[in-house]
Amino acid sequence: RRSEQMPSPAREVKHHPSSVNNLLVQQLLERTRTKTFFKFLTSDLSSVSPALAKRLIAELGNGFEEGMSPGDLSDKQVTRLVQLLRSVELFKAPDGSCLSPLGEYNLNLGIRKVLEPTIIATARDKPGAYEGHPFIVEAAVSVGGKEVKEGITVLRFANRIPLLFEGGADVATRVATSKIRWSNYK
Repeated sequence: RRSEQMPSPAREVKHHPSSVNNLLVQQLLERTRTKTFFKFLTSDLSSVSPALAKRLIAELGNGFEEGMSPGDLSDKQVTRLVQLLRSVELFKAPDGSCLSPLGEYNLNLGIRKVLEPTIIATARDKPGAYEGHPFIVEAAVSVGGKEVKEGITVLRFANRIPLLFEGGADVATRVATSKIRWSNYK
């Protein structure tokens, strides 16, 4: 082991309203300990403030009330709720504490140990979100090293696990092989 700096462990977080589907909402409604629909929205989902929960209930309209029991929602009501949650853009971004990024320092050390490159550069973007799912992009570029084949090799990881399917079908590989004139850098 090269590093003594361990990434912080991921934490469990509540579901972001933009990332839910009918099945998940149904399961949340069955497991909730809250007594009212209003309380369900504010305590079982992330990024839903009391004021926003009132707006959501008003927007849902007929058949939805703040004081109704979460378990009383019909399948049609669950579908209406999910459609509204996925269409609203007023929610804050999801909490990124459920992620456990490797970190630039550990990424750099790992690449130095395995590839022994001549040059290495690492970068980490701030947390982002897509459809309510948080993510962090960490990237490294290295030149030279031991047992390096001619051309470009892109290694992709998600949650520190190598992505082996559809190698070369990602944006990074396509840009690196077709858009960049590498001969200018020799």
